[in-house]
Amino acid sequence: MPPVLTPETPSLTKTKFLYTRCPGVPTISAVAAPLGYLVDEFAADGDLDVTHKQIGFTGKTEWAHDDRFWIRNAGHAPAIWGRAKGVDSKVIALAWLEGTYPVVALTGSGIRSVSDLKGKRLGIIRAKDALFDLQYVGQLNTYTTTLNTAGLTLDDVKLVEISRPKFDPTAVRTKDTKRQAARESNIDLADRLNRGEFDAIAVQTAAEIGEFISVRVIYDVRDHPDQIARVHPGVLRGVVASGPLLRERRDLVVRALARLLQAADWAKTHPREIVTNLAENYDVYPEVLTGKYEDLVAGVQIDLSPVKLAALRYQKDFLLRHKLIEKDFDVEPWVDHGPLAEAHRLYAEWKQTGKI
Repeated sequence: MPPVLTPETPSLTKTKFLYTRCPGVPTISAVAAPLGYLVDEFAADGDLDVTHKQIGFTGKTEWAHDDRFWIRNAGHAPAIWGRAKGVDSKVIALAWLEGTYPVVALTGSGIRSVSDLKGKRLGIIRAKDALFDLQYVGQLNTYTTTLNTAGLTLDDVKLVEISRPKFDPTAVRTKDTKRQAARESNIDLADRLNRGEFDAIAVQTAAEIGEFISVRVIYDVRDHPDQIARVHPGVLRGVVASGPLLRERRDLVVRALARLLQAADWAKTHPREIVTNLAENYDVYPEVLTGKYEDLVAGVQIDLSPVKLAALRYQKDFLLRHKLIEKDFDVEPWVDHGPLAEAHRLYAEWKQTGKI
């Protein structure tokens, strides 16, 4: 005899659909979430069991869940790592958010230009227990681009590793605790730099560490004239969908993307509100975002432009070259242009028919 389903009991035939976004990088999904666009889109689908979550990268190949049907909006580097590990996925959209990524040295160190870094010690934070260390990748990106502007490579410097405490996913995080953690990290780095543990270091922002010690910005990657050279885990962000979802319920992917396009249009007409929107979503103070990123409106627009795809290939090659991924793969087949094109058509239809 089949079980009796009450209104409180989920249907046994419902399709599980998980939509996640990173809690640490501004994304278009974080704009859409408080506006209710994604929740509203799937609210009337009685055959769906939809879950929307903020999930940080844990190093698990299946994005910290076992669902077959999923979409994730987050930094591109973990997606590359997952694809190299065999995760069945496709990149369906990309966004580019410019930010400040400086290398600093003590004002009185005598280091005034990138060429002065030759033979110097560069601090780099590393979590020994991490399967894939995003902060390490970001600093490595910053150093590589910085050094290349003076014809130098990582072989011309010495990397001094700084151990980072193991991440505790159960810890309660609020605006104040995040600010305090960032402050403590900057104090620690300032003390290490002042003691001479290293000669220069890539930091989140020069102003934050400059609160505790007098530093000079040797180079900021955002100033590099080549956009691809500015690629960084925090700059290029992707919307990635699971292979089973695209093959079996492509309609859900298209509808989700259409709602993200709606959120991107909302951002264009609400440049002030987007800062508050994202700050609330990430539980940080607005000045944290404005101090790090340049144009949040432009940074949440999604497409699959040639330059973004070139940056994705560049980063894959970078990770492979530094043995941060073990297996190579072809980026072109990993990208599916179809869903975004279909989403543009669907979004246009919604506007014409007055659905939105």
